[in-house]
Amino acid sequence: MSIQFRVLGPLTAELDGEPVDLGGRRPRMVLASLIAAQGRVLSTERLVEQVWSDGPPPTTATLFSYVAALRRALEPNRAARTPARLLVREGTGYAIRVPPETIDAERFTALVTAGDRQLDRGDPTGALESLNEGLALWRGQAYGDFVDAPFTVSEVARLESLRAVAREQRLAAMLAVGEHSTAIGELEALVIDHPLRERGWELLAVALYRAGRQGDALAVLRQARERLAADLGSDPGPGLLRVQAAILNQDESLDQPVGDGPAPARQVRVALPASRNVSVAHSSFVGRTAELATLSDLLARHRLVTVTGPGGIGKTRLVLELCRGREDADGPWVVELAGLREPTLVARTVAETVGIPGNPGADELAAVLAEREMVLVLDNAEHLLTAVAGLARTLLGRCPGLRLLVTTRQPLAVAGEAVLDVAPLPPDDAVELLVQRIAAVLPGAGPADVDRPTAAQVCRDLDGLPLAIELAAAQSRALSLREIAFQLDDRFTLLDTGHGDDHRHATLENTIGWSYHLLTEPEQRLFRQLSVFDGGFDLDAVRLVGGGLPVSQVVPSLLGLVRKSLVAADAGTTPRRYRMLESVRLYAAALLRDDELHDARARHRSWLLGLVETGEQRLPTPDGDTWLARLGLERDNIRAALASALAVGDPLCAARICGALAWFWYRTGQIAEGLRWGRRTLAALDGRRPAADAVPDGWTLARARLLMTIGGVSYLAGEHAAAIRALRTSADLCERVGARDAHTTAVIYLASVTAISGDIASALPLADQAVRLAEVVNRPWALAEALTVRAQLSRACTDLPRARAELARANELARSCGHRWAVISSDWVDSKVSVDLGMPGRARNTLTTLLLESDPATDRSSWLATAHSLAGALGRTGRAGDGAVLLGAVAALGTPIGYFPERMDPFDSPGDAAAVRAALDDGAFDAGFARGRQLGWPELIELIVSLAGPDNRWTGPAGVTGPVAR
Repeated sequence: MSIQFRVLGPLTAELDGEPVDLGGRRPRMVLASLIAAQGRVLSTERLVEQVWSDGPPPTTATLFSYVAALRRALEPNRAARTPARLLVREGTGYAIRVPPETIDAERFTALVTAGDRQLDRGDPTGALESLNEGLALWRGQAYGDFVDAPFTVSEVARLESLRAVAREQRLAAMLAVGEHSTAIGELEALVIDHPLRERGWELLAVALYRAGRQGDALAVLRQARERLAADLGSDPGPGLLRVQAAILNQDESLDQPVGDGPAPARQVRVALPASRNVSVAHSSFVGRTAELATLSDLLARHRLVTVTGPGGIGKTRLVLELCRGREDADGPWVVELAGLREPTLVARTVAETVGIPGNPGADELAAVLAEREMVLVLDNAEHLLTAVAGLARTLLGRCPGLRLLVTTRQPLAVAGEAVLDVAPLPPDDAVELLVQRIAAVLPGAGPADVDRPTAAQVCRDLDGLPLAIELAAAQSRALSLREIAFQLDDRFTLLDTGHGDDHRHATLENTIGWSYHLLTEPEQRLFRQLSVFDGGFDLDAVRLVGGGLPVSQVVPSLLGLVRKSLVAADAGTTPRRYRMLESVRLYAAALLRDDELHDARARHRSWLLGLVETGEQRLPTPDGDTWLARLGLERDNIRAALASALAVGDPLCAARICGALAWFWYRTGQIAEGLRWGRRTLAALDGRRPAADAVPDGWTLARARLLMTIGGVSYLAGEHAAAIRALRTSADLCERVGARDAHTTAVIYLASVTAISGDIASALPLADQAVRLAEVVNRPWALAEALTVRAQLSRACTDLPRARAELARANELARSCGHRWAVISSDWVDSKVSVDLGMPGRARNTLTTLLLESDPATDRSSWLATAHSLAGALGRTGRAGDGAVLLGAVAALGTPIGYFPERMDPFDSPGDAAAVRAALDDGAFDAGFARGRQLGWPELIELIVSLAGPDNRWTGPAGVTGPVAR
């Protein structure tokens, strides 16, 4: 089987010479994203961001279904359940695994490289063949059907730039074989298409000169000079100047065939030392394989690469590791700038490092390096940015063989700059670094002697920051690893080399302080105040919490902190989220004065309270899932705000926060979290209870809503009696103060939990009351929930027609107001009614659709409950083996979040499990259950997707197919 992908034009694929139907725009974009990644793994989050950048993100199942459809199209003969060979899953994402020659963009790159080498070796005829073959692969603009998609921008730019190079090299080859007259027309077209590329002007001038048109050649050079001055404000580069001088002098070399363009007499070279100054590594280099490859690729495609990141992240070590593997003709050379304080001495420092005598400035340095083939590293440039940027512009403009690598804590902002932001070490690499460094400090202690769970905790607490990990390892001479872990609350005292010097890397505190002292005063103030955030934050949060700054300075100050690597921006989020490394946050917090800390925390609580109360109102609306995810991002800030409120003696604020989180904690199954904070807050609130004759309604309502929260999570914990007591008290308090909406919600909860506890007689009047209250307050979402509870009771009373009618009305109301959870809940109960009526196939289709249309990331407990019910339907429709796998997966994935089927669904979950067991012998059931326990969330979702075929049609036993119910 032969596969070919073409992206030099609209995306197409061919299998054994026949076109492949790749589906609609979205699945084609998934494939294009993976091809553009050039073999790199794209996480599912990154894929969704790239493919759905122009609209709301889909459910994870939608992406998986597109991948499954592409796999069927590209590997039509692959047996079911066998691993894919082309679109493969690796880690948390996907990659395309095909030989480079199967992608036309890669073939083109290889042919251009071959043609360039052939031209260098003096084989212009072979170069012409390679370059003609490569250019013939183009059918239009690269990625022509996705040219506006963000994920294609850099790849399209790379390919179009390489295409221009190929055209130039092809025309250089034509000049080399004497076809200058033929080449003139194409060169004229080339400089029109790419007027700022000097190479085309050089070749055109040489071709005109060889054709006996010296005046036209000089006119072309004059036109090039004028165009560069008008568009770029720059003078011609050395190549154009050499060609002009050669034409004016009628240099004989212009009449000779040339391989790589005109080559007049070269400038006299200033002798440089033959050796390089890249030091030998003192210790092993751990991890960073992907970053090394990325940095190498960036340096191959860009002449200025800036490596950024916070202090201690390993920028210098990464760059040095790359340099140690390079064999440039005149380098690499590493220029250390950390100790330099005078910006005017940057050029002289470079000259001294590479061995250029005298006291050259930037222009003289550029003249000497003009024809060097070298990588020049400017290390630790953050305090000399303006001077380094100016030198970079001069050198890059006049030294075509020079490549600059700069390490700094913020980019230079120079045209053509590529930036690599170095991230903390991944957990496994961080642990390996700590283990290796401890082994080096304690001779005789091997890697097996290190307590790896404790090592992992230390590395997490240190944010995977290499410097911090190295400093922690150094303390293992005196402290055990567990003692080091306990001492990290005072990490700035612990993480010290003990040498007593002021070097910026001597202590972790010095490293962060070096960056802090480079900030402006507004940046320093905002930096300190951002320390009250725990976890991430967005721009709105910064505006509300960053006090003491004029509104106009908040955003510029935040952007300055991001540029200077003291705040990290998560590029995969919309709106953008930011965070501080924990060590950086602790450093900032230590700088806060008492009054500044008090005010910042008060603003943080106010922001968080407003956020969760807004979220509570939005959860039963069409953007409910978005708000579930939004609140999920703030878990750490929620904890910080609750702890802060209780610490300053404001339990009313804590109660309002907990009350607003009732639905969020319930839907996301945060049992331990809800119980811990709910009970602590209730105790604090009751401890400050006002006098009996002076209890304000606001205090009573806050306590009622707090009890509603405790009741909901108590039910999830299986504490039904405690849940009923809390919810009954909540309902009574809400009624007492006339809070009708809260009263309605409390009665709905109370009716549901009472029914689940088995007290049908008591639950029936409560459910009827809930329906009446919901109708009075005129909240469709509340009425949908109340009717679903009432339908469950109708089913318990075996009145199935009434149950189905109530569910139909509930579903209609839920869909009309966009209350996604109520849609799922009513459909879920309807699937149970279908089983009661002897229609398990209908139940199976309903449940499959619910899972495909839902995102487990936003409501995992409901998703698992639906999957467990689907297992029962599979057991009743001839697919018990898949049902056993689902039961195993639900058991394994439910336990960590506190979900247990028999607690949430005590009436039906035992019967669903029994239906699967009854259809299998013990060995088959145990094997399927064990296989399910090995599945993670992505694999479980893929299993659900695989159970429904193309267009969501159920793939049941032989001869049993049908559309999944909508």
